[in-house]
Amino acid sequence: MKKYLITITLSLLIVGAFAQQKSSQFVLIIRSKADIKASPEKIKTNIDHWTAWMTELGQHGKITGGYRFPAEGATLSKADATAKPTPHVANGELVSSFLIINAADLNEAKQIAAKCPTFELGGNVEVRAIQNTAN
Repeated sequence: MKKYLITITLSLLIVGAFAQQKSSQFVLIIRSKADIKASPEKIKTNIDHWTAWMTELGQHGKITGGYRFPAEGATLSKADATAKPTPHVANGELVSSFLIINAADLNEAKQIAAKCPTFELGGNVEVRAIQNTAN
């Protein structure tokens, strides 16, 4: 019985390692309008869509992490410069959050990003592969 359990455990570890090798990680950099002009109803609907989308990503094992930035922040343009007391805004957009996802390749990552609710309020998503620089 012990030999059987060891064999099953080793098999699962090997299968798990192989399955992980087929997936890569990508970051979805989500930008929103700096001054969203939408009704409370439209914003509530958008939040509901975010909840559903994030739930779906979780149920399919596609999301490994997600972070949203608060409105406060600072922007430095040089190490010795005085910081602007606001997050960086370019073309009326700011980075509002980012997600780390699992996808087989860039095409799958783009398909996942295409369903992001940020588009409903004029935002956009940048998709980038993650390279582990710690190893």
